[in-house]
Amino acid sequence: MMKLVTPAAAVLLAACATGCGSAGHTQAQPTRKHPRAPSGRTVPAGVSQRSPDSKAHARVSASYVEPVATIQLAPPLAQYTLYVDRLAERLPGEVSAIESAAESGDLTAAEATWLPAHITYLEIGQDDAAYGSFGDLGEQIDGLADGLPDTVANSDFSGFHKVELDLWRDHDTTAAASDAKRLLELVDELTPATIASDLPVQTVAVDGWVLRCHEILEDALRDSLSQDDDYGSNTDLASISADVRATREMLKVLAPLIEPRMPKILPTGSVDLQDIDRAITAAGGSDTHRNLSSLPVRQRQALNEAVDVATETLAPVSEILQVSTPGS
Repeated sequence: MMKLVTPAAAVLLAACATGCGSAGHTQAQPTRKHPRAPSGRTVPAGVSQRSPDSKAHARVSASYVEPVATIQLAPPLAQYTLYVDRLAERLPGEVSAIESAAESGDLTAAEATWLPAHITYLEIGQDDAAYGSFGDLGEQIDGLADGLPDTVANSDFSGFHKVELDLWRDHDTTAAASDAKRLLELVDELTPATIASDLPVQTVAVDGWVLRCHEILEDALRDSLSQDDDYGSNTDLASISADVRATREMLKVLAPLIEPRMPKILPTGSVDLQDIDRAITAAGGSDTHRNLSSLPVRQRQALNEAVDVATETLAPVSEILQVSTPGS
């Protein structure tokens, strides 16, 4: 049976045709830090203030792992690209539903259609334009107002969170319809070609891609648990749940490469992700519109700790799957 090869994977395969990687063993290198600066808000109660990578790196760097050649990442990259393509295909219809509801002046219906569309986008693993994915396009689709002059009043503030602000804080369906129309134009740009161009075709970019195994949850720690990404909908429980699903997809496609190098990560990470699910359920469930600051202390601490632990557990994935270079 012939397997589909995505455009990004095809370029990756071509680039590696003359040989990628080297024989033998290499020592794992430390992971890179998230490119976006913190917002400056305080760390939520119960969340460790250390980098999630610190303890994980101590566990990994003392041992040697089989290096990964770039070509070995072509199959998981192809699977992941198809996964993103399927989700991206749903977005235009879901965003159109927001626009239609807002145009009709039905605030309740517009709010009800906003969340499914936003969750679809988060399941791609792009929470708040994480790690620079999709470049400026990603920032326009799901970026935050933090860092912009005049923040939410800045004309460059757009996308899901701008529509969220229109609906929940301003109760303005006219503005929501206009901003949803602009959002529709943006998500229409998420074609298979755009997605393929965002995914890695060079060694340094491949290394960046595998960072998603823990950086999706790192975004949940920084933006969702701090509520920096809440513009009135109180849907951070749903956002974190979507981040968990996106993380599971990354682990699934990379499992054949992770398991022989550090087999304990997969079962431990699976348990940790289940702990996040349980903490979300205990807090009311992913369908609950609930301000995280209203959670009882024990529930909030359990949620914070579960996300923190899972992020730390998965941090070594990017180290053990760093691509070896010819001659190394």
